[in-house]
Amino acid sequence: MKRASGWRAWFRRAVLALALLQAGAARADRTDEAWRRGNDAYLHGDYAGAVAAYEELDRQALVSSDLYFNLGDAYYRQGNLGRAIWSFERAAAVDPDDDDARYNLTQARKIADRRAHDKIEGADREPFWMRVVASLAPATETWLFTAFYLAFFAVFAALWLRRRPTAQPRALLGASASILGAAALLTGVLLAGRAYLDRVPSGVILPDAVAVKEGADTNYRTSFELHAGLRVRLLDRDQDWLRIRLPNGLEGWIREQDVGRL
Repeated sequence: MKRASGWRAWFRRAVLALALLQAGAARADRTDEAWRRGNDAYLHGDYAGAVAAYEELDRQALVSSDLYFNLGDAYYRQGNLGRAIWSFERAAAVDPDDDDARYNLTQARKIADRRAHDKIEGADREPFWMRVVASLAPATETWLFTAFYLAFFAVFAALWLRRRPTAQPRALLGASASILGAAALLTGVLLAGRAYLDRVPSGVILPDAVAVKEGADTNYRTSFELHAGLRVRLLDRDQDWLRIRLPNGLEGWIREQDVGRL
């Protein structure tokens, strides 16, 4: 096969670039149209129409805290708590400073907890260190570690480079270096914890009730039952089944379609 050369190669590249630009513009138009359609449906109380429009945007791999928030609100209005909690979780993950998403997430979880009459002890209680790591945004943890690390070495350098410091300034610099070093170590541990959590995927139970099996098949015995909105760790996959783990250590298998990945 011959390769295009000269002006023909340039012309083909120009046509391809124009087609890509047009495709991008068309996609942007579709995105704007679906966004307007979803917002209009929500304002008119058509929550099913709003969900359909927002889900269309979600399928386009549009990452947006506003999208996830609106989608969660529409799910909540429909009474679909599992998907509402999942969407609010995604909104909070994209924008950890989104107070509205965190508030709605808290309220939806309270309602889900009241509905789960046969609640498993400790099923929704993450270990303390996980809650501490998750309470801070990754950027915040990184900046804190960097600031404490640089401050520690600055004070340490001042302590040893200063000529014949008196006892009082030397003690003050030493105490400051110790405090900053401990703070840098602590934030470093938080960063390590964040790296660990990022490697272990998690998800949210979507249906109102899910039977957790001992194996990856409906014929296995049911170990226990979970309810909408519960957050779980995703450990393994076998075709369309996922092995999950609860914060209290319980494990089992559920259908992949019953989990919203985070």
